[in-house]
Amino acid sequence: MARGKPWTEEEIKILREMAEQGLSAHEIYESGKLPDRTYEAIRKQLNLSAIVATNHTAIVETIEPASDALSMEEVVKLFSTAFKQICELQEVDKLTLERFRIIFQAAKDYGPLLSHYQKWEEVEHRVEELAAAVAELQAAKGIKKA
Repeated sequence: MARGKPWTEEEIKILREMAEQGLSAHEIYESGKLPDRTYEAIRKQLNLSAIVATNHTAIVETIEPASDALSMEEVVKLFSTAFKQICELQEVDKLTLERFRIIFQAAKDYGPLLSHYQKWEEVEHRVEELAAAVAELQAAKGIKKA
């Protein structure tokens, strides 16, 4: 629930331009270009608006479902590769850090998701087997499907 006055389009434009220049919330506050905003308001607006410099060619418009789930071994290998890459960098910008944060969070969350996925696959397989068994029994007794 917002407590302060709403942000104007002009304020958001100024904030976006400064964020795209790589300025931190503190640097934006210290610039004095948003005199009616506190440091905390600027910091929160940056987080709420998810204002980061992005390369528009990197935006994914559609995500196709994978034909097969990755094994935990594959996820660990990808995670290890990403971790090694970030450790080898001499300088890291905010966008690169955010990309790696997303990769690491996804790797952390993948294990439980994979476990649930595998359980559902097993349940679906058993339901199919039961449906086939019922169909066989019905065929043996001469019962027609409803």
